[in-house]
Amino acid sequence: MEAAATSQVSRPAPLIIELDPPKGSNLQPFLATALNLRGRVQGIRVTDNEHAIMRMAPLAPCLALQEKGFVPVMVINGRDRNRLSFQSDLLCAAALGITGIVIKEGHDPREGDQPLARTSGDLNLETMLTCASRLNNGKDLSGEDLDGATDFFIDVCLDLSDEASRNREMAASFSKLRDLGVQAVTLGPTYDLTIIEQFLPAAEQTGIKVRTSLLYLKSVTMIRYLNNLPGVPSIPQEFQKKMMQAPDKKMAGLQVAADFLRELQPLSDAVVLVSLGWKDRLPEFLNLIER
Repeated sequence: MEAAATSQVSRPAPLIIELDPPKGSNLQPFLATALNLRGRVQGIRVTDNEHAIMRMAPLAPCLALQEKGFVPVMVINGRDRNRLSFQSDLLCAAALGITGIVIKEGHDPREGDQPLARTSGDLNLETMLTCASRLNNGKDLSGEDLDGATDFFIDVCLDLSDEASRNREMAASFSKLRDLGVQAVTLGPTYDLTIIEQFLPAAEQTGIKVRTSLLYLKSVTMIRYLNNLPGVPSIPQEFQKKMMQAPDKKMAGLQVAADFLRELQPLSDAVVLVSLGWKDRLPEFLNLIER
């Protein structure tokens, strides 16, 4: 499972990095990136066709990481599966020793590089969580006994672009997640601390861990683009101003992310560095935050 924070209050929240599998069969560049991060981050998540971009399935990269001594966490989405394949893939992961999973609904295929792809339409978030919970209890979704239960640490991604998910009754929502076997939630990227703070009382009440996500802002143009996307949490004007006023434009986005990380960490059991835009500059960012 992903590393948890120690009892030392002064220690910063663990960093978890998302890594995309290769778009092809060559795993060597993926493994080289992971090996360069050894000891600098406390967890590695392997994404599952993130942003609807076709890549290798996460299972093989997770197994390759295990062989190098890592304890990877596998992201799995419901967009590309029905309830049969979802359960089968989870059983396969468990048989190979993968114990950490992150459940996501998945982006719309029209956003990715295979816009003609169709979703199965068979799985919503509650069904996926029910599947994982029952597998942990030695049953399949239909209630049939399994020859060997799973032992997953279940994390679920909550999409902050869903206005309803932010405004619903948090305590009831988190209680339901806990009853479905969820042990942690990962909040989608936002630079608005007030959004994150809405989730904290319910998380503390239910004992569910909260992981926040940090997105590297490449440019002022990127901020404007994100702020014009319907339903996406707006990036506060102060961050756009910081980037515009920064003397070193190349470093501006990294410095803004580093400064915001300091604000995120006290609110988080861990901070997830999302895959979009991080791969090439991640070592530079880790140097900046002295990791």
